[in-house]
Amino acid sequence: MKKEAFSLLTILRNIVCVILALLVMLSAPAGWLYDLWAGEGTEQGQQPSADVQRLRQQEDIETCFLNSTPATVNGGNLAACPLARLRDTGQAGVHTHNNSGVKRTVSVSEYIYADYPLSPLQRFVQGFVGGYYNRYYLAELEDGSWLCVYFDDYLVLMGADNYPTGYVRYTTTEERRMLNRMAEDYDVDPVYVLDMYRHGKVSWMLDLGLRLVVLAVAGVLILTILKLWKNKK
Repeated sequence: MKKEAFSLLTILRNIVCVILALLVMLSAPAGWLYDLWAGEGTEQGQQPSADVQRLRQQEDIETCFLNSTPATVNGGNLAACPLARLRDTGQAGVHTHNNSGVKRTVSVSEYIYADYPLSPLQRFVQGFVGGYYNRYYLAELEDGSWLCVYFDDYLVLMGADNYPTGYVRYTTTEERRMLNRMAEDYDVDPVYVLDMYRHGKVSWMLDLGLRLVVLAVAGVLILTILKLWKNKK
């Protein structure tokens, strides 16, 4: 019986460690950590100051774009888009490293594409790699129209309805292709996106190192707790 109990404990420990590793390395949102010192103001990604305009109707979008006016949106309905983008676009591309004399190559895409409408599986996949990718959303304005928005989507996980400062810009080819599909169901202009993400705040290499440290500390704590629990039996 003791051997069986020890075996079950080992299996449980391995399962917990694998799940923890995947969550910490791929899924855990860390963007909030880099926003602690963002402050308030009119710069991209900051908490909106009094000088930041609230977009309320479709007509406001082009005006903000032409005048380079800092803007944000009020909390309201959000619709998940079938597109996610790397938090640090410098991570995109082909990465090569040597492992025990074996050359391995990993290709990282700047975007994660999904079908529209977004299936539950694809929504899960986008969320599963949420530690490195932000999902796009459509935000409903007060006149019933929609605007594509891009921000650090840990805010959605936290249930926040106070979005950062951003600037309206032209959409990229990938964004416009996605919005053209969604425009069949939503009153959205595929030309513009309100970009509220503070680009450059995250270095994927630094972020990876931070996650490894957190994983190592969490692993030691779990193993210690399991060892103490086993000794008490």
